Amino acid sequence: MINISRERGSTCDHYVYRKTMTYDGGVELWWAEEDADYIRNRPTRYRDALDLEPEWTREMMVDEHLVELSPYPASRVRASGFIGHSPTAGRVLVVIAYRDLDGELHGMNAWPASGRDLVTYRRAVPDDEAT
Repeated sequence: MINISRERGSTCDHYVYRKTMTYDGGVELWWAEEDADYIRNRPTRYRDALDLEPEWTREMMVDEHLVELSPYPASRVRASGFIGHSPTAGRVLVVIAYRDLDGELHGMNAWPASGRDLVTYRRAVPDDEAT
């Protein structure tokens, strides 16, 4: 996994890129029913949007090239962003999540990666393994 963190006290968009230890098993991601319904019903809010299944986001959390942006640049609550490939969805996804006081990760939102997020993910994947 690659962890990308904003340096504290920085007045500009400066991020630190760190390759963290790779481990088997991935990260467990929990979805409250309300949040799961939110990502399942994206087309009701966005034209031509893709419904996302929480299981797809759990798949991407075990991607060996998973990228963590902590905090995610657009998060108003300093939540983390995770960018990874879901084989079932057939695409790279972005998940916004927070850790509770017990350290468990809870999904807040998700969408198909595009733009800067997709470029960030592709930089983490070796050329011979590109999806």
